[in-house]
Amino acid sequence: MRVQDEEFKTMIYDLMNGHYDLDKFDCEESSVVENEFAEGRYCEKLYSEMLAAYGRICQRLHEQSGEDRDVEIIINNLLDMGRYQSMKMFNYGAIFTEKQNQQ
Repeated sequence: MRVQDEEFKTMIYDLMNGHYDLDKFDCEESSVVENEFAEGRYCEKLYSEMLAAYGRICQRLHEQSGEDRDVEIIINNLLDMGRYQSMKMFNYGAIFTEKQNQQ
């Protein structure tokens, strides 16, 4: 698998977001890529705060299901934007690394 392949970038993104059970999915990259949602990590703390705020919004809206469609859209779109930007940043990093190595 090449670094620029979409499959590779997705695997790195998924490792970083803790989507794999590393006891069942073992790969060389997992020794380098950290799960940013592991307990105590920055993203885990942000996510916990977001979930708490989400619960408070649903309470204020008297949403019995505990979910609000508009809040779900906001969260999902922000996550999708973050994923898109992460993939682009990966590409840019590879491009600039290649340029630097050619100098």
